[in-house]
Amino acid sequence: MRGALGWAPTRARLLPPDLTDFTGRPAELALLTDCGSFPAQGAALFAVTGAGGTGKTALAVRAARLAGGAFPDAHLYADLGGYAGVPVAVPDVLRRFLRALGADGPLPEDPDELVGMFRTALAGQRVLVVLDDAADEAQVRPLLPAGPTALAVVTSRNWLGGLAGAVPLRLGPMPEAEAAAMLARVLGPRWTGEEDARDLLALCGHLPLAIRIAAARLLSRPQMSVGDLCDQLRDEGRRLRRLTAGDITVRGVLASSYEALEEGDRKLFRRLALLRGYDFGTDAAAVAAGMAREEAREALDRLADRSVVRAESPPGRYSLHSLARLFAADRLAADEEPGAVCEAEARHLDWVMARLHAAADLVNPCLVRLPRAGHGVGGVEVGGTDAKAGSGDAGGGAEARSANARAGSGGADTRTEAGGSTGSGGTNAGTESGGMAEAERGSALHSDRAADPAAGVLLDRDAALAWLDAERHNLLALVRHHRRTGAPTVCWAVPDALRGYFHARRHLREWIRMAGIGLAAATSAGNQRAQAAMHLGLGMAEYAGGRIDMAEEHYHRTVELGLGSGWREGEAAAYRNLAGVALMRGDCSASEKYMSLWADLTEVLGLNVPAKNAANAKRAAAAACVEADAEAAESADADDPTGPDPLAADWSSLSHREQAVARLVVQGLTNQQIAKRIRCSPETVKFHLRNIFRKLDIGSRVEIARFVLVPGGPT
Repeated sequence: MRGALGWAPTRARLLPPDLTDFTGRPAELALLTDCGSFPAQGAALFAVTGAGGTGKTALAVRAARLAGGAFPDAHLYADLGGYAGVPVAVPDVLRRFLRALGADGPLPEDPDELVGMFRTALAGQRVLVVLDDAADEAQVRPLLPAGPTALAVVTSRNWLGGLAGAVPLRLGPMPEAEAAAMLARVLGPRWTGEEDARDLLALCGHLPLAIRIAAARLLSRPQMSVGDLCDQLRDEGRRLRRLTAGDITVRGVLASSYEALEEGDRKLFRRLALLRGYDFGTDAAAVAAGMAREEAREALDRLADRSVVRAESPPGRYSLHSLARLFAADRLAADEEPGAVCEAEARHLDWVMARLHAAADLVNPCLVRLPRAGHGVGGVEVGGTDAKAGSGDAGGGAEARSANARAGSGGADTRTEAGGSTGSGGTNAGTESGGMAEAERGSALHSDRAADPAAGVLLDRDAALAWLDAERHNLLALVRHHRRTGAPTVCWAVPDALRGYFHARRHLREWIRMAGIGLAAATSAGNQRAQAAMHLGLGMAEYAGGRIDMAEEHYHRTVELGLGSGWREGEAAAYRNLAGVALMRGDCSASEKYMSLWADLTEVLGLNVPAKNAANAKRAAAAACVEADAEAAESADADDPTGPDPLAADWSSLSHREQAVARLVVQGLTNQQIAKRIRCSPETVKFHLRNIFRKLDIGSRVEIARFVLVPGGPT
């Protein structure tokens, strides 16, 4: 064949120039250049995939340069134009390769003949082939060498799962250390090492292309500092426009990926701009896009295969690069009507808040929470207005529970009317007996249904905790967004609902940060009730962190604001918490004073309970204020609200002090003797005993002894 075509001896060298300042990707380079690990049978094949701008081409060319010595007969390279508008035709690439290999005669038109000639020409040769920006597997297969002494590296934004035998390498943003080293290397003498580049790298999303463009801007403007450039890039509306160097733009790379999508996938991509935070679940994307869950899942899988989004762990979660998110926001504003965008954003916020409150009910249904009524922005109208708050409507505090019960049970209204409403979400400190019954009915309603995430339904406490674990950073981002521009009610509704979760998981820094944002928003809005709730949460967070003085100050502010706004439930919870603070300090007199205030107020609130629930009012009030001390709240978190009786539990449901009281009861000590032993008042001992009876579902000291002394019981 060589004779017929008039082959001229040549060693093709088609690789483009290497980047002299290439930095990073050491693990990937090691894998691509370790010839000793290549297969003995067949060519070594690597598929390097990732979003545009992650440095796939630079990595492939550097690896080819480093490994080229082991393949001296030919170095072939082709840009296949997968995202250049129209992919390059395979026969055109084959003709270019054959000419480079020495064919100087006429070449056939038939594609199969060209493939045969190409493979014949490479037979027995030690060759290296780099196929850049491939559109799909069909474009790649005819261009691969077949011999055992060959190396092929393919790059693409698309996942090339159909290439048999290919070793996949998925590139993402660079680790911070590698990104910093790359910036310093590209800047060269311009980099003094004295400036902190972390903000610049974060604004570039650690994307190699963006970092190179930022470095080019600094090199072209000697008077500009890293801080000056950061100030320019912080404007999200202009960041993509400013990440431009000559004919190289981040926006252009993102646009080429966007234009290659189908229309339905483009819509989903645009709507992802409405989600706050780093990663997201399928359900949230489906709600924002107005799609069915399975339709959204399939679309997200296609976007992940095209490296537009990144699949994360656990399965069903994805992330969108920060610069891609800005591009999605641009396309959302340009391609969709403002009314449709507002509707989608409100629908998503409705879903988030409904699911958040449903999760809060499952994690700890016993915590006092803000009222929740009506349909404000995102369906959330939390805290009401101060005019209403000042009316002294003690029963209004249970409205949140009612709203959550409706969200968690498919719309069933579980309110009980008796001078106020009580339901299943923002437990009334004095009406917990009715509220708990309604909560149990709400749990029963949705526990028999298949999970429907689009409706905000979670099946049990473990599912609620798992969802909150995955979403807590996104919820903080949501609060920050609405603090800057949005619905201020969200700023305090979210931390109020997360109080039980934060206490259970002990995410104290996030708790304090989020509640601080909520307090600032509530103060700006003049909403005293919301301020009281934020002080209550901050007090619990400071107490859990061992900062008792700060906790006490927040609880006193809760009392003041609760009195001023008529939020009696929050006031009662603060009294109970202050009693716990006093006990921590050994001040039994102060503790008894606050316990008395708490008991009196819960009695007053208990008047709003229907007669059929009056006998259980005090028992319910104790459950409602269980957050009063850290140990009691922790034991409440351990309860299973989906069981037949969420107040009945085992030994682990008791706080450490309650366990101590139970053991002293077994020893035959009186209340006065127990009080002296644990340094509290006899009334406090009675309070602990009532909690023990409630939690263990027993009614006498003899039953406590039987429980403690039973074989296999607590030791």
